[in-house]
Amino acid sequence: MRVSIVAIGLLVAGSARAAPDPKPSTWADWAGSYQGSLTWSSCSVAGAKMVSLPLDFVDGVATIDLSSTRPGMRALTLIEDEHGLAGRQGDVAVVLHRPRADRLVLAIDLDSGCMVRGTLARNSTSVASCDHLIGWARIDAKCTKHLTPTEDLANLLATAWKPGDAARCTSRAAALEHHLVETGCAPHPDPMIGVRSPDCLDLSQVAGRISRCGTVLPDLKQVVVSLASSVVSAAQTADRSTLPMVEQQCRDVRAELIAIATKFGCP
Repeated sequence: MRVSIVAIGLLVAGSARAAPDPKPSTWADWAGSYQGSLTWSSCSVAGAKMVSLPLDFVDGVATIDLSSTRPGMRALTLIEDEHGLAGRQGDVAVVLHRPRADRLVLAIDLDSGCMVRGTLARNSTSVASCDHLIGWARIDAKCTKHLTPTEDLANLLATAWKPGDAARCTSRAAALEHHLVETGCAPHPDPMIGVRSPDCLDLSQVAGRISRCGTVLPDLKQVVVSLASSVVSAAQTADRSTLPMVEQQCRDVRAELIAIATKFGCP
C-alpha cells in the first residue's frame, strides 16, 4: 500500500533530525589558524619567514588565505585529494596534509619555479574532543546559512578545558556537526551519501519533470516539489539505521509524482 503524501511529510520531519554516524570530521580537524616558519627557494622575491595562515570552511567551501606570505598572494579555494587538501589559482598551486593532530604541512609551488615549504601548528586545548568542538565552532562561525552561530567561538577559545570535559565536548561537537550538515555548511560524514540512494536520485529527476511541467496546477506543483526536496534532503542527513526508511519514502513519493506527471501529461 502506498503512503499518502501527507503521511510521508510527517515521516520526513522525524527522520531528517536523525544524527549522522559518530565519525571524526576531517573538516573540524583542519579548521583553524596555523602559525610557523616558511622556507623559500628558487624565488626571485622571498616572502615572510613567519606566518599565521587561516584555513576556513565557509558554506561548504574550503579556503586558505596566503596573503600574509608575500605581496600578490591571495586566498585559494581547496578541494580534497589523496594528499589532504589542494588548490590552484593562476600560477599558484597549494598542497596541504596533516602529519598529526594540529599540524599542517604546507607546500606552495609557483609556475616560475619558486617553492615554499613549511610545517605549521594550530593551538590545542590538549583535549582532543574539545579541539574537535572548537574546529566545528570555527566552521559554525563562518556559516552564512543560519542567522546566528550555535556555539560562542570566543567563549570556547577562552575556556580552560580539562580532561574531565572530554565527554561534554564530544556531545556538543556531535550536535554541532549534525546542525552544520543539515544547514549545508558541512559534508555528511559518509562520503558515499550522495550516491548510495538511487531511489532518492530518481525522485529528484521526477521532481524536476514536475517543476518544469506547465500543465500542473501551481499550488500542487509547489507542494509536491517541496516535499520531494525534503525527502531527498533527509537522505543526505539520515544515518545508516534510518536510511532504509527514507529510501522507502523516496520510492513512495516518486510513485505519487509519476502519477501526477501522467495525469497532467508532463513530458
